[in-house]
This record gives sequence, structure tokens and C-alpha cells, in this order.
Amino acid sequence: MSNTKSLISKMKNIKLFNTKKLSVIRSSIFDSRYFFTRGVSLVEVIVGTSLIMLSLTGLIGAYSFYLKAGLQNTDHLKSVFLLQEGVETVTLMRDDSWSNLSSLTSGTWYYLSWNGSKWVSTTTESVIDGTFKRAVKLEDVYRKNSGQDIVNVSAPDPKTLDGNTKKVTVRVTASSTPLLDKQVVTYLTNLFE
Repeated sequence: MSNTKSLISKMKNIKLFNTKKLSVIRSSIFDSRYFFTRGVSLVEVIVGTSLIMLSLTGLIGAYSFYLKAGLQNTDHLKSVFLLQEGVETVTLMRDDSWSNLSSLTSGTWYYLSWNGSKWVSTTTESVIDGTFKRAVKLEDVYRKNSGQDIVNVSAPDPKTLDGNTKKVTVRVTASSTPLLDKQVVTYLTNLFE
């Protein structure tokens, strides 16, 4: 009899355990909160992934824009350096001999060339770095008879040609960037002769 009682008690324990297990499974499967919680986490993943993708797309677009702008800025910087070099070159030519400038035809565009020992002017067009063209134009300078101010040749004031001063215009253009056309204007005087 004791064996029977122990067997019945074991069966009750098993039945109770299975009943509890079934009720836990039933409550978790059919509980609406269970489905709602899992659905929200899936929506959160989709929304989070979408936000990350949008932000990455924005960052890549911004990077592309700034890279393009930076490359265009490189051409502008090179042109400014070429302008500065052009003015310094004409100054070196003036320092070597004033006749280097006074012998050039006024109002004509010249190109600068390095002959191995010094800078010279030429009428042959030269291309720098396969992109840039630099030209130099020298013009006569007129001064007012009263006050010695520089005036335009077409000014109505009485004026005199100043043979020891030249108006220098340096111009740089680029074939790769059609809108890139820079120039600088300055004056040089005969200091050493």
C-alpha cells in the first residue's frame, strides 16, 4: 500500500507540474502584452535603422559636397599663388634691369618663362600645370602736372607721361575651371637706374 500511495503522490506531482507548465505556456502565448512587447521592439529596430541610414546618407552627401568644394578651392589657391608669383617675377625683371620692362610694348599681353637662370617675357603662350595660363600686361603711366597723381590717359587734366613708372596687370585663367579668371594690378617704378 505504501508503494501505491507513493505512486499516486508521484502522479499528482507530475500532473500538478504539467498543469503549471501548461498554464505558464498558455498565459505567455495568449497574453496580448506578450505580442505587443515583441512588436514594439521590432518597430523600434526598423525606426532606429532608418534613422541611422538617413544620417549616414546625409553625412556622405555632406562629405561629397565638401570634397568637391575643396578641390575647386585648390584651383583658386593655385591661381592666387600664380598671381603673386607673376608680380614677384616682374619685380625681379625690373630689379635686373629697367629696360626689361621699358622695352616691352605697352598694352600687349606677355607670358613669363624661366630660361634656366632668370625670368624672361615672351609672346608665346605657356600653360602651367596643364591647366593655368598666366599673362602680364604693362601699360604707360600718366601723372597730373599739378600734384603728380596718377591719372588715366583719357583724363581731361593736363598730364605728362612718366617713363619711370609702369602699370602692371597680371592675369591667371584656368581651362579646367571656366569661371576662374583672376587678375591683380600694381605699379612698378624704376628704383635702381
